[in-house]
Amino acid sequence: MAFLMKTMISSQVKNLGLGGRPEEKKEEGGTSDPAAAQGMTREEYEEYQKQVIEEKMERDAAFTQKKAERACLRVHLREKYRLPKGTENSLHICPFSQECCG
Repeated sequence: MAFLMKTMISSQVKNLGLGGRPEEKKEEGGTSDPAAAQGMTREEYEEYQKQVIEEKMERDAAFTQKKAERACLRVHLREKYRLPKGTENSLHICPFSQECCG
């Protein structure tokens, strides 16, 4: 009895267009273009992707620079206060010359 009620209700809901598998399939396979999926034109999407890549490269470069500066500072402080190298800090080396810290 429950099966019969379920099939009747699901068929009525499908007819209303409020749910069901056919619409889900249309959404999944309707557009393969990511620009259309985000509501942009192709040119806007390409420009957006370029901006995202440029921003990521800038963030990575800034992170690398800060990481190198921290490593140099650790080296200088270690030399100044004659501290032994720690095991976790042994992997960090100053990739730049002494100019990076001053």
